[in-house]
Amino acid sequence: MTSADGIVTDIRQSINGREVPISQTQQKVLSKSANTTVTERIVRHYGADGQIVQTDRVVTEETTGPNGEFTSHSTTSRSDISGNMTEAERNTVETRKMGAGTITDTTIEKKDLNGSFSVAEKRTLTSDPTSDGKRDNETVMLRDANGTLYEAQRLATVEKKSGNQVVTNTAIYEPGVNGNLSLTRQSVTKATSNPDGSSSEEVEIYGRTSDGRARSAGEAPPLTEKRIFERQKTSGGAIVETQTVQLPSVSDPGRLEPARKVGETICRGECKQ
Repeated sequence: MTSADGIVTDIRQSINGREVPISQTQQKVLSKSANTTVTERIVRHYGADGQIVQTDRVVTEETTGPNGEFTSHSTTSRSDISGNMTEAERNTVETRKMGAGTITDTTIEKKDLNGSFSVAEKRTLTSDPTSDGKRDNETVMLRDANGTLYEAQRLATVEKKSGNQVVTNTAIYEPGVNGNLSLTRQSVTKATSNPDGSSSEEVEIYGRTSDGRARSAGEAPPLTEKRIFERQKTSGGAIVETQTVQLPSVSDPGRLEPARKVGETICRGECKQ
């Protein structure tokens, strides 16, 4: 959930059961022209005592072209222990049309050991429409200790729409001990929008288990987590999102425990889901 010219507060339960802020995001539009928008996003991160421990300032310039092209340049400045802001990350996103679909290239630059900015991550996403949704394929390249980019992840996503529900199935492939990519994780998300403006999202996560059991080649990863997000609009205009989670039982890792509430996010202003 994001907010334009608004405030989003992410709340979690502490060990003693109190609700404490984890982060607060404030976003505003700095300038806007016919095809270019510049926004500023301030993210404040809080510690267990409720005090701010870090602040991020992200300035993003987004430009749209006449033929569906899209370019985004972001710079992230981060506070140090003294509260001084220093540029920490640069992000460039370029989207272009390819037939009925699109290709999106993302480049993330971070400071290396010499203090200079260099490419730390590159992503290439191809998205193609289908009769009832879309199909995405994404490749993630990361920088190793020698500064060389290697294929660290591949994601295959199928999205299907039916009525007021969207089902998204994402398979994640990562290098194994032999270096070849294999299926390691999978998520299935069912998002439902209701006529009254409320919505819900159920996420099933399949992946590595905590019981240490080795899976045979080609075996699908087991269900390891289930999350439910429910969004409601209050009478005051704010949007409240509650999050519940089911995790594997300590005594029986193959079984999920009953659902428990783990967080709440409140968005005030012009909120967008």
